[in-house]
Amino acid sequence: MLRIALILALLAAIGSLALSQLVTKPTVDDLRGNLERTEATLKTTEGTLATTKTELGKTKKDLDEKAKDLDATKQSLETVSTEAANLKKRSDKLDADLSKATSERNAAQATLAQWEVLGVTPGQVTQIRVDLKKATEDRTALQDEKTIFIRDIARLNNELAKYIEPDTKVKLPDGLKGTILEVGPQGDFVLLDIGEAQGVLTRGELLVRRGDKLVGKVRIVKVDANRSIGNLLPAWKQGDVAVAKGDQVLY
Repeated sequence: MLRIALILALLAAIGSLALSQLVTKPTVDDLRGNLERTEATLKTTEGTLATTKTELGKTKKDLDEKAKDLDATKQSLETVSTEAANLKKRSDKLDADLSKATSERNAAQATLAQWEVLGVTPGQVTQIRVDLKKATEDRTALQDEKTIFIRDIARLNNELAKYIEPDTKVKLPDGLKGTILEVGPQGDFVLLDIGEAQGVLTRGELLVRRGDKLVGKVRIVKVDANRSIGNLLPAWKQGDVAVAKGDQVLY
């Protein structure tokens, strides 16, 4: 009986151990799997955190660069504004000088006429004519200088508009005309025979005509004294008709 009891106890212990393995092992395996997934998630999170830190550093650098660009733009605006104000003062002074020169010329002409009526000496008339010629030349020079300053003011105002009102249409001289001297290899820009001396400004737009037919439109991107370069606007392309050398531009 004792032997049988021992055998039964041994069998019961073996059964209990087997049952424990069947129930506990899946739980252990699940815990082990969860631990591995958690470790993988942690590694992914650490990688994401490192990437985020890198991107944050890059973003901060970009913001710093943009802040520098903004400061440079503000400084450019202040410089251009100062130049425009100085040119306005010079223009006002030229107006006053021109008015004075005109008055002096008119006075000299009136005096010359009076002296000729009175029969003044030839020497006196000659000197008056010399003075009158000089006054006229001075008036012409002042008029030319005034024209140049007015053109410079228009150019500076256009430069200011690029920062303050970039979408504003640029006003060019009424009746401005020119000719296309060359067309770019890709047909996307043209060289014109008009420039700053004729009142051309960057960002200004000119229609392109061939005879009485509209063939396109250009926007000025670079201006020299008597030449300028303009980009052809794709939206104004007229079917298969290409802008060509010799076509006219007008405002």
